[in-house]
Amino acid sequence: MKNTWAKLTISLAIVLVVSFLASHFLVPLINRITYSKTACLTDHITEEMDVYDIAKLYRDNLATVAVTVQGDNVVDGYTYTSLGSGVCVASNGYETKDLTQNIVASKGSYVATNYHVIDMMLSEDYSNTTLNIYTEEEVEYSAKLLWHSKDLDIAVIYTDKNLDYVKMQDRVVFCSDNDKLDYEPAFTIGTPLELAYLNRLTIGSIASNNTMVMPNVEEIYPYTSGEEQKYSNFPSYAHSNKVDVLSNTYEDVIDISIGITGGNSGGGCFDANGVLIGLTTLGLDADTTAGNQMNGIVPIYPIIEIIDRLISNKEQGTNYSIHTLESLKIVGIDAYEAYYCKYFQQEEATPYYFIDGNFFSVSSYSSTFNFSQEGYYILKNNGAKTKITEGITIVGCTINGENSHTIVDRNDLIYSLLQINDGDNVSFTTANILGLNSTITVQF
Repeated sequence: MKNTWAKLTISLAIVLVVSFLASHFLVPLINRITYSKTACLTDHITEEMDVYDIAKLYRDNLATVAVTVQGDNVVDGYTYTSLGSGVCVASNGYETKDLTQNIVASKGSYVATNYHVIDMMLSEDYSNTTLNIYTEEEVEYSAKLLWHSKDLDIAVIYTDKNLDYVKMQDRVVFCSDNDKLDYEPAFTIGTPLELAYLNRLTIGSIASNNTMVMPNVEEIYPYTSGEEQKYSNFPSYAHSNKVDVLSNTYEDVIDISIGITGGNSGGGCFDANGVLIGLTTLGLDADTTAGNQMNGIVPIYPIIEIIDRLISNKEQGTNYSIHTLESLKIVGIDAYEAYYCKYFQQEEATPYYFIDGNFFSVSSYSSTFNFSQEGYYILKNNGAKTKITEGITIVGCTINGENSHTIVDRNDLIYSLLQINDGDNVSFTTANILGLNSTITVQF
């Protein structure tokens, strides 16, 4: 009997040791290998939860993160770090569909953020750049850039870290009148100023039921290093060898009365139901608005349109294109951009207009930059779609004879391009200087 109890005790001890080892080493290892499914946190919201409960749900389950980029400046040699925010919009277990089949993301997470949060990754002024995210526990994970749009100031990055995701909804662009944003509560989660404020909640409301246009200005210099010229036609007499230019014209900006600051960029803005409606992006200086700061977010619609293709490309090794003005190598203007280009040209008293990284002489383009009608006017085409020639104005777009859009401004054209797949036949309605319409058809 004594031997039996001894054997039983030894067996029990072995079981306990094996269980301990399995729970502490084997199971985590298996989880890392198989990437257990994540949750859609929006599905866990109940009627009893208020905005604070929803924000806590998102924060505690790592749906929102801090995003950092670090790089060495090629001019001064110093290492710089930028800080922004991001929100997980898809991850392991997220079901999607590409052009041919259903696909389930098998691992990792897709995080939406602003382009200007990660633009150091694409800048010639920086080398040895690294992209990382930080979770609520301030743990660092490496990430990589999947897609970006400077015009829309939106980007998608990917990390192998499994994060719970939140649902998105278009409440600005192609939504019904019933879904359009109006004066209603909203909240943001982001990382203002520094990592110590990771996932900070701010609550307020949508301030206007009409979208705004907000220009953004930056200082540029003629040289990156030595005698290498960065910008052609740079005004040689510019003050201190620098000039203020229009960096971007933000269109379809959602006006919010919610306090944000540097570092909030790229964070999620959610409606009262916890649905992601946009990314916290920019604000007017309090001095400009006499103390009443105005802040804005960009719509989440573009991410909704492209996320399926991004997941398919990564999971299946496919190469579905996402068409943008940048990918088509088109440079143009709408009435908003023309107005601000002309305004800043007059402010700087230079003989050039500046847009999309290009200087255009006033003497050659003075009539062009007086453009004030609806549509998108083509200034340059450096791409393969040669039918989209300089001097035409695109006022409409029809995809495969069915999906038609009126093009009033730049973003209308960008949104249409995001819906185009390779092989589609696209008919662009164009207008000449006399206002006469014609149609050109391009196969993508």
